Amino acid sequence: MTDSFGPELQAMRCLGFLSGSACPHYDGEAERRPTFRRLVASGELPPGLAADDGAGLHFVGTELREVVAAVSGAQGYRVEPGEGGAVETPLPARELA
Repeated sequence: MTDSFGPELQAMRCLGFLSGSACPHYDGEAERRPTFRRLVASGELPPGLAADDGAGLHFVGTELREVVAAVSGAQGYRVEPGEGGAVETPLPARELA
């Protein structure tokens, strides 16, 4: 999900190296979380991962190995469609020293 092409957040098709969808700045912009959840719940975006500001998603190949945080409390999330909307599962991060 991006706002790089205009003032509104919108879905963006990417290169497809990894399956699913992704949302950066999950806690950093007021409309990020609700918009991503709405797009995943409606099927406009496939289930995916989100990362707070200060969190990174470390992949090895196509497998999410861990979430790391340069900012205390930052974490990642798995977001999937569910009954009544999107279901968000927190992915605690390993804080970097």
